[in-house]
Amino acid sequence: MGEGIKPEHLNDDPLGRVLDKLYDAGLTEIFIRVPLSAADRFGVKMDSFHLDSTSFHVHGDYGTGTGTDDEASAQSGLITITYGYS
Repeated sequence: MGEGIKPEHLNDDPLGRVLDKLYDAGLTEIFIRVPLSAADRFGVKMDSFHLDSTSFHVHGDYGTGTGTDDEASAQSGLITITYGYS
């Protein structure tokens, strides 16, 4: 953690203050800025990106995955909507 850090410094008060500052700064902005800064610093090529869509839900009437339109979508690389959760 660093020199001068004592056990009594590690309680929920500093954590709460940090969480408040993160919220005030805007978490989306921070989550964008940090990896872009790291990529720039370490010379990471920016020719592709990955979005982690940990949970993505859709609602409504969609194909069941058994028809020809669904098969054509899957073969063309389009997103195929299926039943279930991530």
